[in-house]
Parts: sequence; structure tokens; C-alpha cells
Amino acid sequence: MKALIFGAGGAGDCISAILAMNYYKKLGYETILGSIIWERYVIDPVPGPINFEDLRNAVKFNDCIYLLNEKSYAIRANQVVIPTLVKVIKALEIENGIALNNKLGPNHLALCIKEFAEKENIKLIIGVDAGGDVLARGNEESLISPLVDAISLATMLKLKQYGFNVIIGVIGCGSDGEISHEDFLKRISEIAKMEGLIDIKGYDIETAEIVKNVLKEAESEASKIPLDAFLGYYGEVEIRKRTRKVFVTPTSSVMFFLDPIKVASINILSEVVKEANSLEEANSLLNKMGIYTEYNFEIDSFKKYGIEVKNIDGETFLKIRSEGKKRLLIEK
Repeated sequence: MKALIFGAGGAGDCISAILAMNYYKKLGYETILGSIIWERYVIDPVPGPINFEDLRNAVKFNDCIYLLNEKSYAIRANQVVIPTLVKVIKALEIENGIALNNKLGPNHLALCIKEFAEKENIKLIIGVDAGGDVLARGNEESLISPLVDAISLATMLKLKQYGFNVIIGVIGCGSDGEISHEDFLKRISEIAKMEGLIDIKGYDIETAEIVKNVLKEAESEASKIPLDAFLGYYGEVEIRKRTRKVFVTPTSSVMFFLDPIKVASINILSEVVKEANSLEEANSLLNKMGIYTEYNFEIDSFKKYGIEVKNIDGETFLKIRSEGKKRLLIEK
């Protein structure tokens, strides 16, 4: 039995995917690690996902799937960018990982994954989201990165239609600061009432040691918090250049495995973007709803600061977002 387990909300989520990988290995699966190849602006200032033409030492499987190894890297705006997935591959000492590019929209990405899964005889596909913003409804003031999650969720729904066993794993209880700890748990309960809660698995000592080692190579605030919670941290922590606070408890170290259909009943944004034929079209559809996305922020900030956007402080980050949201509402 084979399972593809990938970071669904962005590059850093592949660190949280390690928990699901270890768990499903013990359940008898041969696991393949993947990730949406979209880095946060502090790592890669160029807007959007990393495309194949940006990569070096990579193999193209199809339009949306690239095989990376520990020597893979990207050139973006004449800067070397080492994808988080590559750092994780190196730390885990595995041969390769699967980079997923969402530039052509959810239907095309689903077809690409289907082609790969059929070739590799993969029956189970698990998308992992650190923080749980895939549970967002879209109207949260604190929501920063709805676009990637909406496309990934729509992709997983399509894969389920193709007949694959598809699961969403969420961990961190709001560890990315986009929904609150309380709202995260309320929405898990809401999904459970719909019989959409499939399984629960928390950190263990073995996984903690592996992730500790990975975090020496890679970085992710949202994926680090579950480890910190397992190691005993309790209380508030500031993230995203001190622009938001996250409440951390032992529950933050638990992954909830969910039915994507039930998740989509909460996150209606996947319905909005499901027929988009490109990243830009999906983004425009969310903009029409008055939602300012991570892609909007990256475009606005790169236009103003170029590669130096990596070094902006929290106040500047908030200012760019505030100005962008106001402009979006005027245009709407």
C-alpha cells in the first residue's frame, strides 16, 4: 500500500506532514512525501509558486509535479532559493520528494496527481495543513493565506471523485495565527458531528526527535508550534514578525484527520475556486468576494520592495496588507 502525504497549505506544511508519514508507515503504508511548492515571502520573495523552469537538479513528471532531491534548488529573481521540501528531504535522508505546483488551478492539479498516483499505485492521498486555516470560512479578519488552502481543498475533492481515498490532516490549533485556538476546536467538533472526523493522532517521542532534527535544516513557525506544545510549552507565542499571537496548549500537538467533503462544507472557498483554470483566476474569484490573499500580498510587496521584502518588519507587513485590502474593497 502506498500513500502520498503532502503539505497542502504551503511549503512549511511538509514538516507537519512528517507526523502523518510516521503514523501511516506504522499502519503499513509506504509513504511518499510531497508539498505545494510555494514558499513564504521571507524565503522566496517572488510572488507565487516555484515553477519548473526556476528549478535546478529536478525532474519534471508532468505540468504540476516535479521530483526534487537533496541537491535541488531554485533561482528566483537571481537569488538561490532552497525549497523547504528539499531541506526536509535532506534532513530525513530520503531519496526524493514530490513538488506540487498549483499554477493551473485545482482541476489540472488533480489530473496531474491522478497521473502520478496511478503510475505509482497510490491509493491514499493525505493533504496536511499546519494551523488549520483550511477550516476558515473566509470572513475571518485574521485570515492571511486562503488561496493555497482553497485550491488544495478543491483539488482533494476532485481526487476523491476520481476514486482515491483522500484525507485532510490538520494540526496546530491555529498555529499560523489565522484562526483562533478556540475556533479551530469548534470547527473540528462541527465536522465530527457530521461524521467527518476520521482519526486523531498526536505527537510521540519518535516523531518529536525527527522533527527536531528537520527544524535544524528547515523553518516553519506554524509547524514548529505543535512540536513545542508536545515538549511542554503552554501559553501565548508571537509569530509572523510579532504581528499575531497564537495560544499554545498540549492540544496543539494533535493532528485531526478529516473527510475533505465535510471540510468543504465549512470552507466554502474551495467551491468558489473549483473551476478556476489558473492561479490568477482563482485569486480573482476570491478578490471578487472582497478577500485579500497571500498572492495579492506577495505581488504588492514585491512590486514595492523587490527582494528586500524578505527583510520588512511586522509593521510594514501589516501596512501593506491594510492598504491592499482597502484598495480591493474600492475596486470591488
